[in-house]
Amino acid sequence: MGDRLTAAGAQGVAASGPAQAAASACTHHFSGPQICISTTGEGGSANPGRVTTAWTNPPRDRTRATVHITEPGGFSYTLTARRRDGQLIASVVPDRLMSNGKLCARYRGSSRTACVQIINRN
Repeated sequence: MGDRLTAAGAQGVAASGPAQAAASACTHHFSGPQICISTTGEGGSANPGRVTTAWTNPPRDRTRATVHITEPGGFSYTLTARRRDGQLIASVVPDRLMSNGKLCARYRGSSRTACVQIINRN
């Protein structure tokens, strides 16, 4: 937790509109792995609520994967995703409010990154 991560050069980045309750985004790569991120926070808030990520179709032999969730401003969480219903899933409730910008998830072993936009209207 607290490691810095840059998403520069990531391929297939998808971004949604302003963060709202149940905001979500997935990479759109039809012939390969998909990475998704979702939040449960209220629209216009600096608090994203629970942040959940999923690698929807990882290699069959993967039971775990490291995922980096990067906040606007560069702070990141490093989590271990575990296999559930054919997906690798991880979630976290950030312990601090976020600034405006993209909240992104990237799994080690995948070249794709999924992002949602955080807008603080407080």
